[in-house]
Amino acid sequence: MTNFDLHMHSNISNDGELTPEELIELAHKQGLRYVALSDHNDYRGIEKMQEAGKRYDIQVIPAIEFDTLFDIHEVHVLGYNIDYHHPYFTDLAKQVDDKILVGMAQRFEKFRQAYGVTLDEKEVYARTPKGENPFFTLVSMMLNDPANKDISEFQDYLPGGRRSTPQVVNFYWDKCCVGTDNYVKVEYPDFKKTVDIIHETGGIAVLAHPWKTFYKRENLLEKAFAWGIDGIEAYSNYHEPKHNAYYEEIAKKYHVLMTCGSDFHGSKKPNIMMGEYGYHKDDGADILQTFLKKLGR
Repeated sequence: MTNFDLHMHSNISNDGELTPEELIELAHKQGLRYVALSDHNDYRGIEKMQEAGKRYDIQVIPAIEFDTLFDIHEVHVLGYNIDYHHPYFTDLAKQVDDKILVGMAQRFEKFRQAYGVTLDEKEVYARTPKGENPFFTLVSMMLNDPANKDISEFQDYLPGGRRSTPQVVNFYWDKCCVGTDNYVKVEYPDFKKTVDIIHETGGIAVLAHPWKTFYKRENLLEKAFAWGIDGIEAYSNYHEPKHNAYYEEIAKKYHVLMTCGSDFHGSKKPNIMMGEYGYHKDDGADILQTFLKKLGR
């Protein structure tokens, strides 16, 4: 069993549940010694979690998970050990949230056309807790509306369906990402610019849960490496065993870091456990030490 988890979210992320302090309590119960708080485009929980970590001698590595646009692909990049006080990060979360809201109107219309559903935009926004992504509310309301229970395209995502957990996340990857009819392009910050900023602020850039986007698409991976990616989150709860094995092989082939992260969020992804990401070969000490050495720790 490993004693580290390099990818998790607090309630400062727009889809997280627990406070930074509560994450530390859970990390302690899980026997973790090294964790990285990587909220979406936001750094505000880092110092709170570092302070809480001192109680249990848990090392908290500062990180941000950045939403970026890699050509036409929405790609997440983990920036570790950055100087998060840099001005670039000050309003980044709000800027990205504003871009997401611009695309929401298109999403409503896409769903209406695709499934013939009735959607009340005002109600969706009214039910969305402050600071959270309205996409989660929209999809959850749409899928769980009794009026939509017989729509064939929704069956896999209804309770007990094969893609029902996590419901909204799986619906996004299956029905809304690049290449699907419901895809909406959000003008996220540029991938290469984000990697450059991570490096300029003293950090390292890791490709988060590459999963289907980069699977057996070595040309895309080579482009990411050419643009400065330092590592791959090879082991992730998004991945099937075949993805984990592939990305571990790629990391070794290209001599880049291999990291592991649960992408823990809490109730938004209820089947994901902190500290669990599919790596069971050994205690992962070599992975952790190589990572910490790269950080200069």
